[in-house]
Order: sequence, then structure tokens, then C-alpha cells
Amino acid sequence: MSTLIVLGYPSEEEAKSAYQKVLDLDKNLIVSLQSIAVVARHADGKYDVVTPGSKVGTSTVWGLFWGVLFGLLFFVPVFGAAIGAGIGALTGAIVKHGVDKDFQDRVRNLLSANDSAAVFMVVNEMTEDKFVDAMRPFGGDVLQTSLSIKDEEELKCELGKC
Repeated sequence: MSTLIVLGYPSEEEAKSAYQKVLDLDKNLIVSLQSIAVVARHADGKYDVVTPGSKVGTSTVWGLFWGVLFGLLFFVPVFGAAIGAGIGALTGAIVKHGVDKDFQDRVRNLLSANDSAAVFMVVNEMTEDKFVDAMRPFGGDVLQTSLSIKDEEELKCELGKC
């Protein structure tokens, strides 16, 4: 089972610092990341995906997942018309497999202030007490939703990797 975790912060700099700490925890096997990204909301109300010193995901599938998820959450058109109707199917797949309306609303509220940011990560597993202790100095708000193994496999197939 994978878990989508969102850590919300009042500034992009705080989110970037937390992002770097999560990467360190991944190296130290305290958390096992599948993918990680940062979304920042700027004073003009626009959103950017920020990836300090790292790629958005470990594969094209994760890049597509993040793109569709962020588009769904923040109404950001992340792809051109070339993908067309496929986006509707992918959006439906993401909603069907654990990112429900309530979770979407909570994430939007987390990033409702200007110049706010959040670290988004898909985690295979973690040593929760060590992760919490390591992240405590960064503060922030935490949201999470689980993806069952079956849902995760179905989602990956719908994203084109099966």
C-alpha cells in the first residue's frame, strides 16, 4: 500500500527545507519514497511545481501522475490539447483510487494563502516515529490518503505502465 502525504507550509522556503529533509530521510531508509514534488502558490495566485535539486518523479508515469493530480487539485492546465480526452480518464482514475473530493478540498485549503507551499510525496513505507521526530522542527500541516496495492496497480495501468 502506498500513501499520498501532503505537508503544508506558509512559505516556499519552508517547504523546500522540509523537501530536502525528506530526501535525506529517504537516503537513510526512514522513509521509502516513490515520488516527491513541491507545489508553491505565489502572491499572484498562480501555482508552480518546484523541484529543488531533483526530478519531479522517478519516471514518466510519476510525472504524468503529478501533472494530472496538480491539475485536478488546483485547476491548473498542465498539458496541451494533445492529450485531450485522456486527461478526463486519468482524472477519474486518480479520484477513483484514493484522492477523493474531501481530500482535494483539504489540499486546496492548505494552499489557499498566497506564498504558501506544500511537499507532496507518495510513500511506500516509513518508520513513522522517526519520520515524525525528524520532521517536527519543520512544523506544517499534514494530510494523507492511502492507495491500496490494488488501487495503485490499477492507477499505474491507467497511467500507461502495466
